[in-house]
Amino acid sequence: MLAHGSGSSARPRGGGAERLLRFLLISAAILLTFDTVALARRMSLFRLPGEMDDTEMARRGGYAVALQLRRLAGKAGVEDVPYVRDALARLDTAIGLAASPAEVAQVLCAEAREAEEATSLARAGLATWSPEEQERLARQDLRRLQEEVRALREELARLREEAGVSELAGPGVIVQAYDAEDGYRSREIVHERDIKEILNLLFYAGAKGAEVSGQRIIAQSSVRCAGPVILVNQQLVPVNPVIIKAVGEPGALRHALAEIGQRFARDGKKLEIREESVVTLAAYKRR
Repeated sequence: MLAHGSGSSARPRGGGAERLLRFLLISAAILLTFDTVALARRMSLFRLPGEMDDTEMARRGGYAVALQLRRLAGKAGVEDVPYVRDALARLDTAIGLAASPAEVAQVLCAEAREAEEATSLARAGLATWSPEEQERLARQDLRRLQEEVRALREELARLREEAGVSELAGPGVIVQAYDAEDGYRSREIVHERDIKEILNLLFYAGAKGAEVSGQRIIAQSSVRCAGPVILVNQQLVPVNPVIIKAVGEPGALRHALAEIGQRFARDGKKLEIREESVVTLAAYKRR
C-alpha cells in the first residue's frame, strides 16, 4: 500500500512539469510567430487584410488634393465652367490611373497645376469674355512674350560679347607697344607685366573687351613671357610692336594709358595710342 501510494503521488508531479514545459514551449512559439509576423510586416513582405499599399495611400493623398481644388472652384463659383470642369475631371482620372507613388506625384505636378490655373483664369473673369476678347488677350500675351524673348536674346548677345565668346565691335583704341630701339636691357623690352598693366588700365577705364595681337582676352586668359617670346592664351604672338585693341569710350581709354606711356618713354620704349570709330575684336577660340 505504501509503495503504491508513493508511486501514485510521483506521477502527478512529473505530469505537471511536462504540462508546464509544454506550455512554455507553446508560448515561446507563439511569441516567435508574432515577432516574425511583425518583422515581416515592418519589411513590407506582406500586408494585413484591408491595409492600403503605398500606391493606394498616394492616390488617397492625390484625391484629397483634387477635392480641395474642387472645393476652391466651388467657392469661387466656377466649378461648372467647362474648362475648369474638364481640368478637374482629368485630374481625377489621372490619379486613378497612376500605377506608383511617383506617378501620383507627377500627376499632381502637371494635372493639379492645370486645374489650379484654370480655376484662377475663371475667377479672373476669362470665362465670361467673348471669343474676340479672349483672342485679343492671347495676342497681347503673345506680343509680350515675343518682346521678352527679343530682350533676352539681346542680353545673351551682350553677355557673349563681353565674355569674349563672340565678336565685338565698337569705338575704341588700338595700342602699339614697341621695345626701345636697339634695346637689350630688361626695362627696355616690352614684357608680360607691361601687357597685363595695359590691359588692366583699359578695363578699369571701362573697356568692354580687348585682344592682344589677335588673341581675345577673357577671364581665363593668360599672358606670359617664354624667353624672348610672348604667349597669350598659350599662343605665340608677334612682338615689337605688341598690338592691343580695346572697345570702349576712346577718350577715356587713351587717358587711362597716359601715365604708363610716360614711363615707356623714360625707358626708351614707345606706346602709340590711336583712337578709332570702329574697333573689331575677334571671338575667343578654344585651342
